Amino acid sequence: MINEIERKKVRDQYGIDIIDDVLLANDYHIVFYLDFKKREKAEVHVVSGDMSYFGFDTSQKILVKDILPHIDMDNPVSEIIGIDNYIEYLFNLIGNSKEIGEIYFPVKDKKGTVWISCSIQTLVSDKSMQLIYGRINWATYNMPDAIKYYQTTYKDKMTNLFTKEALRYHLERSRPTAHSYGLFFDIDNFKRLNDIFGHRAGDLYLKQLGQKFNEIWEKDVEYYRVGGDEFFVYMVNSTEEQAYRKAMDVIYYVERINPQGEQAEVSASVGIVPIIGSDFDIDNLLDLADRTMYHAKDKGKGNISYARDV
Repeated sequence: MINEIERKKVRDQYGIDIIDDVLLANDYHIVFYLDFKKREKAEVHVVSGDMSYFGFDTSQKILVKDILPHIDMDNPVSEIIGIDNYIEYLFNLIGNSKEIGEIYFPVKDKKGTVWISCSIQTLVSDKSMQLIYGRINWATYNMPDAIKYYQTTYKDKMTNLFTKEALRYHLERSRPTAHSYGLFFDIDNFKRLNDIFGHRAGDLYLKQLGQKFNEIWEKDVEYYRVGGDEFFVYMVNSTEEQAYRKAMDVIYYVERINPQGEQAEVSASVGIVPIIGSDFDIDNLLDLADRTMYHAKDKGKGNISYARDV
């Protein structure tokens, strides 16, 4: 609804029609619609605005599948949910937009990643059609605050490992057929390391340990810092033997990550818990992992325990 009184006031005082001379004459917003039921094959109909900035000629047909290669798959959100799941994640956001909501799309260009703010709303939805209305609000090279919040919530600043919130997120999405294992461990004698060399040395130790875990890329293995000196390793679709070997590797890395840690005689107490399917209570699982780790600690530093022994 246009406030004609204010429109007349600006026109009389400044000689400008705020609607015709500004909003309609300089519409930098891109407005579009599409039938989202067609997914990748849906045609994006541009009602207003210039798509040339994004490399598209609006006089030609634009399909969703033509836009997908422009999405920057390497971004803070895809790092959490998985690159293979990212496009489906975006599709779910769009498809569930019954109310007007803001969605951020990372787009690649020669200078880097452009974050595009887009308002999406479902106008009509039935068995045969889902009419989506969209408007591009703005584009920026600066990461939006919502994405920064996502990043800080799910990535630990000191170690650059996943956080406990990320672990919960991943466990909630466990595959029903998965036969996985979790390794919960803390660092024995970490207080001693801080007492002898100071907290800066303790922070450096954690950073170097996080760097080491990040350097070890293995399919379906993720590392998390869930507390001060507490960590979790999530091994998707693994065997008990693989979990045991990983626990031995963890102890090896913890004991040898730097000279100060070796002098403080740090080690790791590791509890191994099975994670079967997706029908489990996460809090109970984490509690069992914690008790299993302390069972290992009771045997002396550098030990491993299984959940069945608790």
